[in-house]
Amino acid sequence: MNKRIFWLALGSFAIGTEGYMIGGLLPTLAASLHVSTALAGQLVTVFSLVYAVSSPLLTTLTGRMERRQLLFGSLLLLAIGNVVCGFASTYGWMVTGRVVAALGAGLFSPGAVAAASSLVTPAKRGRAVSFVIAGQTVSLILGVPFGTWVALTFDWRMTFWIVGGVALLAALAIRLLFPRVAPGATVGIRERLSYLMRPELLSALLTTLAWATGIFSLYTYISELMNGYGAGGRTISAILSLCGIASFIGVRTGGLAADRIGPNRAIPLALTLLTAALCLLSALNGFAGRPGILGVAIGADALYGFSGYMFNPAQQHRLIGLSGPSSGIVLSLQASFVYVGGALGASAGGAVLRIASVGQMGYLAGAMSALALVLFAVSLRLERRLRRPAKTEDKSGVTG
Repeated sequence: MNKRIFWLALGSFAIGTEGYMIGGLLPTLAASLHVSTALAGQLVTVFSLVYAVSSPLLTTLTGRMERRQLLFGSLLLLAIGNVVCGFASTYGWMVTGRVVAALGAGLFSPGAVAAASSLVTPAKRGRAVSFVIAGQTVSLILGVPFGTWVALTFDWRMTFWIVGGVALLAALAIRLLFPRVAPGATVGIRERLSYLMRPELLSALLTTLAWATGIFSLYTYISELMNGYGAGGRTISAILSLCGIASFIGVRTGGLAADRIGPNRAIPLALTLLTAALCLLSALNGFAGRPGILGVAIGADALYGFSGYMFNPAQQHRLIGLSGPSSGIVLSLQASFVYVGGALGASAGGAVLRIASVGQMGYLAGAMSALALVLFAVSLRLERRLRRPAKTEDKSGVTG
């Protein structure tokens, strides 16, 4: 495989670390900026919402731009946003930095996938794209726990500066080592949104939205939740690393299960396990402080990471089957729905903190996962209803 794809994956790694690391930094960040934990959690909402809205808009507006220049500029924006966050002394400046970083991330991700496809032969495109996307998964295993460790050992500001440095390194490598990459075909906003008019696709994407709302409502406040079970700062870093490893295994298992038993069986299995893990994380709150309860909570957290990320590849497999030749457009909508879910999850989690306690977060997340299971059933029924007339026509000999 073309070695230059590593730099695209490194850019994705920086984006994943930027998007997820707030969960590990939240208590320290809130204290430093003199805001509540719930308000600090809205930094995830800001990043996710700006990413979700700007990505399709900016991708359309820059559709005719040469890809190398676009990738370089987008990573430069990501680096600048992180530097601003690192120097921020007020909540307003931190929000500004997150907005700038999200604009860069939303531009880079679809462009990186397109560039990876153009740098290899058709037979290796699938592996190249998965390698780029894997950068964000690896950030869960390495980037987020490392960022938490850096914040605890040195200063939370250094975490943002390191992520900015990684983004700048990837930007310079792309600018110096990549050939000029011609832009692909441009798809307008109206054409992208037209796919939401198909009920089976809309219900499938709403399944993604409910799933993402559930997993991110918990992940944003995971440090606070584990604090309640007696986990200290460095233990939380280790827990985040374990959750990341479980998530990586879940991604691999989800892809394998989709191939072996089909996405329509893999998805409900993943969502059922996820709902159970999330509810268990809150149910255990009543036993906080008892011997061994932290170990059980860590086990439930690992199951949450595994099942939560088992869903995603199976869902993408299903969306490709539903959309056929238009899968690229539908998968870009899937990415937007994931980030809208991230924004809703962080906001909903903040509301739970204000009116209840962090110990109840798993119930909110579990309810959203259960809703995702219901929406999947609706989408599956619509899909089967859509295919039934075609099969009936084939059997009657009306169509050839």
